[in-house]
Amino acid sequence: MRINRILQIIAFAFCLTTLLVTKASADSFDVSLNTSSLTGTQVLVFGYTDGDGVANNSATIGNFNFGGGAPQGSPTLIGSGASGSLSSSVVVNDQDFSSLFYQSFNVGSSLSFLLNVTDNFAGGTPDAFAMSICNTTFTTCYSDDTSTGSLLVLNVTGTPLTPSSFILNGASDQNLPAPVVTVATTTNVPEPSESLLLGASLAFLALLFGFR
Repeated sequence: MRINRILQIIAFAFCLTTLLVTKASADSFDVSLNTSSLTGTQVLVFGYTDGDGVANNSATIGNFNFGGGAPQGSPTLIGSGASGSLSSSVVVNDQDFSSLFYQSFNVGSSLSFLLNVTDNFAGGTPDAFAMSICNTTFTTCYSDDTSTGSLLVLNVTGTPLTPSSFILNGASDQNLPAPVVTVATTTNVPEPSESLLLGASLAFLALLFGFR
């Protein structure tokens, strides 16, 4: 009987570990944009919209390279789900219906960054992540998609994310090509909250095993 109990606990632990790590997985992408047609100071904008009504997703943007340019000033954060700086990393998530981050930067020949985004979906309308570049007065955001004013949009539908999941737009008036998205070489890791849950669950299993 004791052997059977041990096997049951091990099987349960394996299933739980697999479930939590799969649920919490995030996808990583390298995003690059040729900005050589722009000059002076521009504004980089990242936004996240909560479509499914559940706070279950986030986007982390880091490893910024401005191609000879540099961040300027302080960021503006709108909503409780926006944080960070272009000098380090930026997070936007779906804690509020809409979270917005923007900060000025001195444009260089290119812009690139690492995007790490989760892909949970509770049904209904998907969450959406977007990136835009605008002028300093926000009278123009550069995109051929006049409805969103975005160069990049990602709708999170719960299916595995790939570069083809992104909606990519150029900006003909500014001679901007569409961004290029490729799979990053970094390894996906569980979200911190899910990692804590996983650790607590395995600790419980260890105690259960010890008392049997």
